[in-house]
Amino acid sequence: MSIIRNTGCFQGLIFAICFFCTVGGSAQIENISISEEVNVDRLYAGLLTHTDLSNRNTAFSDRSSIQLGTRATMWLIPETLRIRSFVAFKLSEGEPIQSIKSYEAIFVPYKKMKIALGVMATPTTELRPNPTTWQSQVETNAESNILGGKPGVKVNYNFNTDFKLTYGVHDHGGTVTQHLKIVYKNFVWSSFIGDGKLFVAAKWNPENAEFVVTRHNYETALSAIVPVSTDYRFYLDMAYNNSIQALTFGEWGLRRYFPDTNLIKGFLSVSYNKNLKQLQGGLFIHI
Repeated sequence: MSIIRNTGCFQGLIFAICFFCTVGGSAQIENISISEEVNVDRLYAGLLTHTDLSNRNTAFSDRSSIQLGTRATMWLIPETLRIRSFVAFKLSEGEPIQSIKSYEAIFVPYKKMKIALGVMATPTTELRPNPTTWQSQVETNAESNILGGKPGVKVNYNFNTDFKLTYGVHDHGGTVTQHLKIVYKNFVWSSFIGDGKLFVAAKWNPENAEFVVTRHNYETALSAIVPVSTDYRFYLDMAYNNSIQALTFGEWGLRRYFPDTNLIKGFLSVSYNKNLKQLQGGLFIHI
């Protein structure tokens, strides 16, 4: 089933979001106050598509997609106890609709500490872009290796503005797993052991750049997005498996981002995908 046939159910919602965005005069729909207790933190809608520039009849990429998402917060006790939930839907070419949901209660005993309970992002999942943000729709292969949200409890403690620590205990399909995340300035490290195997993820965000590394089950994945000018970014996304001594994923290219003054955000891209063995042109727009 093609993406064109699947997108009809989203057209009304996308139009409504675009209309609201135009009326509001903002390209980023965030912090919509419903009442003193309820706030819609963000609304997101995006379209990503790639075109084969080499005219080869190969399997299409699953990155041609429409993604919608929203996150909301309700305070039960002001500044102390709140409920936060999000839902996102992604429709990829040739695939059924994918939904991602989260629901958690967050207790703030005092300023430096937060305790969360529910179905939510694990400390390791937090290195992956939130599904209600544009970064999620264009996440790299390295980021996609990081697991999604799980039921559990986690505790976050901010020692100061530079150093933060998060510990979580989560259910991985019947296996209780412990997670640890350390944040120091613009560097984040997290890990857990599942089924006797160690998973490690790290992210480094120097100014206007991003590097992500994951390691699990003999495979190391690395992605990098680096500015080459004000509007252009070079990106590299690769994975190598030590057990078979082979590159299992490879993609690199250039993105040209739209100016920040525009209502519609996004970029145009040119890339080469090693797995598909093809040159691709990409378009990504979002509000």
